[in-house]
Amino acid sequence: MGDDLRTMRERLDALATEGGRFYVACARTGERPFPVGGLRFADRETATDAAGLARTYRETLERYDPRAPHYDLVVHERTAPVPDADAPSLPDACHDVTGAVFEALSAAGHRDAERAVLDAYFAAAEATTDLDDLCVVLLRCTAAALADELSAAEQADVLADAARRADVATDVSDVEEALAAVAGAGLVDELAETADGWRFRPTVNVADAAVTLPAAVAVLSARPDARPVFDRVGDGVRAHLAGGPAGLATASSQ
Repeated sequence: MGDDLRTMRERLDALATEGGRFYVACARTGERPFPVGGLRFADRETATDAAGLARTYRETLERYDPRAPHYDLVVHERTAPVPDADAPSLPDACHDVTGAVFEALSAAGHRDAERAVLDAYFAAAEATTDLDDLCVVLLRCTAAALADELSAAEQADVLADAARRADVATDVSDVEEALAAVAGAGLVDELAETADGWRFRPTVNVADAAVTLPAAVAVLSARPDARPVFDRVGDGVRAHLAGGPAGLATASSQ
C-alpha cells in the first residue's frame, strides 16, 4: 500500500506546475483534499489525469480506513484576480456597491428598505470600534435588509438598476472579469469557474449567510440579461447565470 501511494504521489507531483490555472477539488464542497491540495496543473487534460490519480489514491485510503472522508473529485479552472493596481480597494468597492443600491432603492420607492438599512447600520456602527470596518458593516446591513425587506423579484429589479450605476465592475467584458474585479477588491476569495457556473467564498457574512451582494451587482454589470442564482455549497457559494433570481443579497446554508 505504501509503495502504491508513494508512486501516485510522485506522479501527481510530476504533473503539477506552479501557477497553473487548473486544480482538482470536490464537486460538492469545493475542498481540495490530500494528495492534490495546493497542486496546480497547466491544462485541463493534465488536471483530468491528476483527478484520476487522486481518486485512486483516496479509494486506496478508504479501503484501509473507512473513516477517511469521501470526495467527488473533479477538475476546476481558477480565474486570476485582476491586478491590484486595477482593482478597487475594499472600502471603495463596499461604498460603490452600497451607494448604487441606495440610489436604486430610492428610484424604486423602497423607503422601508432604505430605512431598514440605515437603522441597522447606525445600531451596528455604535458597537464598531475600528473605523476601517464601517464600510463592511454598511455592506453587511445593506445585504441583510435587501434579503429581509424585498422579494426575490424586487431584489432583481433593484440590483439590475444598481449594476448600471455601480463602478465596481465597470468596463468588464464578461462574468469572469466582473467576478475577478470583486475578488481583487477582497470581497470574494477562491474564485473558480466550473462546468456549471462559478464558485467562490465570500469574505463578508451576516449571521449564517454569505453576503453575495457585490458579486450579484458585478455579474449583472457584465450580463444584464442574466437571472443569477447564488446558493451555498460547503463554506462557499455556487453561482449560475440562469434559473433565478435567488440569493442575490445573501445566500444561507440549507
